[in-house]
Amino acid sequence: MTGQVAIGLVGVLVVSALVYGVGMASSRYKLSDVGAWLTATGKGMIVHANGLLGKVDGKTQIQAAPNHRIKIIQDGNTVLLVNETTGVVSRIDPSQLKVTQSQRFGIGLQIIAAEGVAYTLDPVKGVVQQINPVTLAPIGRATVLTPPIRPGGLDDRGTFWVPTEQTGQLIPFQNGVQGKPVQVAQPGAQLQLSMVAGVPTVIDTTAGQAAIAGPDGVRKVALLSAVRDRPKIPVKVEGQTLPILGRGGALVLLDTGTGRLTSAGLRLPQRHTFGEPQVLGSRIFIPDETAGALIVYNSATGRFEQTIRVSGKPGPIDVFVKDGMLWANDPYGDKAVSVDQNGQRRNIQKYTDKVPGGVRRPIPSQGAGGDRGGNPGGNGDRGGNRPGRPTPPSRPKPNDPPGPPTVEATGDNQTVTVNFGPSWRNRIVPTGYVLLNEKNQTWPKAAPPKAPDSPNGGTFTVSGLECGRPYVFRVAAQYKDPRTQRVRTGRPGQDSTSACKEPAAPKGLVANGNNDGSITVTFQEGDNPAAVKEYILTDSLGNPVQNVQPLGRSGPFEFRPKGLDCAQQYSFHVAARYVQNGTPKTAQSENLVSARPCNPPGKPSNFSASGVNHGANLSWGAASGHDFKYVVEGPNAPGQVAGTSATIGNLPNNQQHTYTLKAVNGAGESEPLNAVADLSYQRQAHQNKANNQTNTLIRPGPSRSGEIGRIERGRYISITVICQVRGESVTESETGETSSWWNRIEWNGGIGYLSVTLMEGPREPGGTMFECA
Repeated sequence: MTGQVAIGLVGVLVVSALVYGVGMASSRYKLSDVGAWLTATGKGMIVHANGLLGKVDGKTQIQAAPNHRIKIIQDGNTVLLVNETTGVVSRIDPSQLKVTQSQRFGIGLQIIAAEGVAYTLDPVKGVVQQINPVTLAPIGRATVLTPPIRPGGLDDRGTFWVPTEQTGQLIPFQNGVQGKPVQVAQPGAQLQLSMVAGVPTVIDTTAGQAAIAGPDGVRKVALLSAVRDRPKIPVKVEGQTLPILGRGGALVLLDTGTGRLTSAGLRLPQRHTFGEPQVLGSRIFIPDETAGALIVYNSATGRFEQTIRVSGKPGPIDVFVKDGMLWANDPYGDKAVSVDQNGQRRNIQKYTDKVPGGVRRPIPSQGAGGDRGGNPGGNGDRGGNRPGRPTPPSRPKPNDPPGPPTVEATGDNQTVTVNFGPSWRNRIVPTGYVLLNEKNQTWPKAAPPKAPDSPNGGTFTVSGLECGRPYVFRVAAQYKDPRTQRVRTGRPGQDSTSACKEPAAPKGLVANGNNDGSITVTFQEGDNPAAVKEYILTDSLGNPVQNVQPLGRSGPFEFRPKGLDCAQQYSFHVAARYVQNGTPKTAQSENLVSARPCNPPGKPSNFSASGVNHGANLSWGAASGHDFKYVVEGPNAPGQVAGTSATIGNLPNNQQHTYTLKAVNGAGESEPLNAVADLSYQRQAHQNKANNQTNTLIRPGPSRSGEIGRIERGRYISITVICQVRGESVTESETGETSSWWNRIEWNGGIGYLSVTLMEGPREPGGTMFECA
């Protein structure tokens, strides 16, 4: 059943109780589980469509101006309509197809809802406010951040993440309460946020890197140069792959689980406006707002698939992925499209009251133009026309032999097709036509060996020829001489061509770093590849890449340059080498692909810090990856470290010192690990000694003056030593030992001092015996 109610979005919404076919507003509706709400403001409505069937199963009339921009926020039972022109937000009850709440929030605010949580965000004023997704009322007090702030996103736990460019931080909000900021960039960086598999991922276009803020910390990935200048990214991705669309059709896929980048050189239409790419399975969907269509690239096959027509005209396209299905909607028109995981698409007619059933036929691809820029069979198309009748002599005589026919030869895939028109004739009629070479010898491979006379001319074919060299083809009429009755051959018409069409440049280039100092570049052959002798890998300037052998046509079409520097980005073309009419030529791919020969390293393990006197010993388990160093940060830290341990010195005792460890290479850095070196005094118990001659006196300081206690002569006890301090030099007469180090000890609930000459244990600070601060 299709229900329909009326709501107004100009000012405060007014709800109509009219429901067609039901009779009362309280009736409840069951909409499809695999469905989505779509705007159709050209007819003043929004509709709900079943994506698997391509049918509308619910409609709601809205009283908004046709040019108003309506955004739908949908998550489970939460369906919010945001009139971005007026700033009014309303909630629809999907079970009743009616508006239950509406509120004016203001123009320019971001409204976001997911997992039963909703927030508003003012990017200019920096105000973040949690709201009730049912009543739209505020919850708790608003938080003011330092503006300007970028659009935020909700993760799967209902945490709202807000990027602040002035501080370079991600600010989390849980239940409306601000949490501890996460540093993802330098202050002042330009940031873009995408929620990828529920993990906030920030594109820092200032530093040219992505920051993946996972539960174990922030992992950073160095981006390729082609996608560093304000690229287009989706606000949310269900899987781990984030598509990044850069200038000139550069498409980079970021695997947020491994940090691996895949670069694909796309040939997108020039001077078109593109929206944010979306990903569903292995397919990347790029909205072409100039053509009103979706460009589909399959990353698994490296090929473009049939373009999906949405509106077919210039204008915005709303594209999003919901519950494992992609939706593309013309917000002002009657057309929408749903695409499932298998790439099957279904057209949706939003304005039809009775939605037809059955499987929709796929949209046919746009017709290709004729060969070499002409229309098939049109004038000027070489090889698509049959030659016309030749011009007769200016003063023909009755017994003139047949004239030379008009000849056109075209080659493709080592076969030449020779089309010819009928010869001019008067009384003498041709008995047939023969195909000759440049020496006027009959072509031995010609089929047929002789063509009959016909008012439409005829065709010869010659197969098994070599690509790259020119061939001459002459067609001559044979006739019977009326005087001698002998068969003669008339003057030929001729044409020349190669046996193969000129190859197009390779296409479908994809580059991947292999995490071992090598890069894999794959490609597909261009059109008409028969004449190609070999393929070569070239750099960004078109120079052949050293130590990489050419590839033949047998495949596989994969280059793998090795021994590359992880700190560098490498860019490549692929060029086809061939010979055309005896001249060596090269057809180079139009687009570059880029990669680094490694991925960001994995995270080290078991990071620990043990305190020693004025220092710390750090150790950790090895990280995985290629060509990386460890970076240790903290007080007196050494910076880069090659091994899995580090020794820190010159630290103040009786303090805690925090250290951060991460693995870093040219492709990025791992999530950090933290460890604390505790240099608090490690108390030790030792006995007194040399107490056989006189009483041992406990001093108030590290000198032989004063007394706060004593140990009677001949008595030996265990004493707790706190730390050691340098003081007055003492020579003990009983042992002859001399030292200026004194033990600070616990004595009768207080502090006392004994020379080390009067105690067992360490003679000076070191190891776990600390010097007093």
